[in-house]
Amino acid sequence: MSAQMIDISLPSTLQAAGHARRALSAYVSDRDLADEGSLLLSEAVANAVEHTESDRLRLVIRHYAETGALMCAVRDACAEVARPAGEAGAPGAGTVMDSAVRESGRGLGIIDALSAAWGISTDGFGKWLWFCLDGTKRSDRS
Repeated sequence: MSAQMIDISLPSTLQAAGHARRALSAYVSDRDLADEGSLLLSEAVANAVEHTESDRLRLVIRHYAETGALMCAVRDACAEVARPAGEAGAPGAGTVMDSAVRESGRGLGIIDALSAAWGISTDGFGKWLWFCLDGTKRSDRS
């Protein structure tokens, strides 16, 4: 199974999510898949911009035309993986800070709810936030 792939570098700025969405939309012809992928990619990029001090982000998109599957990964330069707010030992757990973090920290929940699979992997110098969409229409999913 061959995949078409995009591998680009983006400045870690507020405009990065828009650049990522445009790259994905130009690359994936299935509008439903591109729309869903763009939403999740926006969340992943915004998470990296907001929660790390990276100067640049790396974006890898793989699309398997035969199956319609899509894999997107965003790499930042921060190897630390923050624990979700409210988890024992996490900064601000059970405090007013915990509530404030939950108000702005819904991106991973959206990625979890809409993707077929997702995760965070570290490579010693940074981390990858990745997700996969299986290419099926949302109305076809049970």
